[in-house]
Amino acid sequence: KKTITVLAVFICNFCFSQEMDIFQRDLIYQKNKIAERTTYRTNGGYLQKEIVTHYNTKGQKTKQYWYWNGNTVFNNVETFYYSNLNLLKSLVDSFADGGIEKTAFFYKGKNLINRVTINQNNDTCYFRYYPDKKTEIGRWYRDGKVYRHDTTFFEKENVKLRYSGTECTNVDDCHSWHYQFQNIFDRKGNLIQVWPDIVMPYISFKKYIYDNRGLLIKKQEFDVVDTKALLRTEYYFVYE
Repeated sequence: KKTITVLAVFICNFCFSQEMDIFQRDLIYQKNKIAERTTYRTNGGYLQKEIVTHYNTKGQKTKQYWYWNGNTVFNNVETFYYSNLNLLKSLVDSFADGGIEKTAFFYKGKNLINRVTINQNNDTCYFRYYPDKKTEIGRWYRDGKVYRHDTTFFEKENVKLRYSGTECTNVDDCHSWHYQFQNIFDRKGNLIQVWPDIVMPYISFKKYIYDNRGLLIKKQEFDVVDTKALLRTEYYFVYE
């Protein structure tokens, strides 16, 4: 039996769970004995497969296949490895063109303190650190040299409150940003809406819908134009 579900995308990390992108803990997959999840996205009336994720019996990711632009052949596959303490130890990302990125995770006790990703040219793609595992994550990006830094603060597990950073394409061309989010929860503590506090030509917000098991089944992105909420994009999950 298949049930339809959806993806909420912000920033993928392993601070609190593997699934910050959908604001849910790994244990929910273990509890519901989820072995596979397929993510679909619809935009402009077209439904496209984006991600196929496989889980072990502990609710942890084992492999994740990424598809782009409706392609029937995946673009890259991520393979996850764990320690004897059930902590994510490493991640290998293999691309269709033969490229490989490897990520190592470092802990103090059971608390993740940083993760480092290296590409096939032995350059650091990014370095992510965790000054406070419950409230803050910082990241550095580099391609031969550091060109971007950002920091995310959280209201609660996997729900971000503020996101700021600076990026420089060259010495004279830098830009900074600071986003703040208003998060709305249901009585069970599930995130159901996110409103960004950003000055834009229009207002946008995100809505999340869950099934009776507590699994997220849909994410919707809206633009508000002339007081009307216009659906822009939907994400769906299919669980097996």
